[in-house]
Amino acid sequence: NKKLLGTKNKDGVYEWVTRQEVNTRIDNLRAGLAKLGVNEGDVVGIIANNRVEWVVASFAAWGRTARFVPMYEKELVQVWKYIINDSQIKVLFVAKPEIYEKIKDFPKEIPTLKHIFVIDAEGENSMTALEKKGAAHPIAPLIPKPDDIAQLIYTSGTTGNPKGVLLSHGNFTHNSLSGLKMYPELQKIDSVTLAILPWAHVFGQSGELFAVIRLGGAIGLAESAATIVDDIVKVKPYFL
Repeated sequence: NKKLLGTKNKDGVYEWVTRQEVNTRIDNLRAGLAKLGVNEGDVVGIIANNRVEWVVASFAAWGRTARFVPMYEKELVQVWKYIINDSQIKVLFVAKPEIYEKIKDFPKEIPTLKHIFVIDAEGENSMTALEKKGAAHPIAPLIPKPDDIAQLIYTSGTTGNPKGVLLSHGNFTHNSLSGLKMYPELQKIDSVTLAILPWAHVFGQSGELFAVIRLGGAIGLAESAATIVDDIVKVKPYFL
């Protein structure tokens, strides 16, 4: 019941969800992905900034031993298209209806892309609907091996098309454990941090997301680069 993720609401107040609440959503979405036929080696993608659903989607995919591909909301449509095609994404989550409108025809051009779900939406093609379907048909998680590929993280592509870097579960585990060993001062009970790096970046994940989950701490999500000072005042992070 410890708090895990905090998000600023429209009134500027941080609302927190617990580990159990996130875990329940992961269980439900994992079962939903299983209903879609997501299995070992399949690829699940997301176009979203840091948010609770980013964590839910990634861990749900890994519970099917699938690969996860994160992408930025602020990106060129042709870059999204290239990454989705190159990584062979099967199920894609997008943050907003506005993004969906830009990519809704991708399945006609990318044979591997079978499903697109919108996070901030309701109805049949929403992430919420898929979680509800999964809740009705629970399924136990599969446990990835250290050498299994966890993610493809794509470079910025300044010298051509983006390059997908294959990162294993062992990579992330080793990095987060090593960081905590190097910086024991972070290991304070109930540590709180403010997420200022995007989780589509490897350091944002290993140095923050996975490390803090392992610490038993909590993560407040910065609203934007422009609001970081205000966010620090409200979240009161122990470290950045």
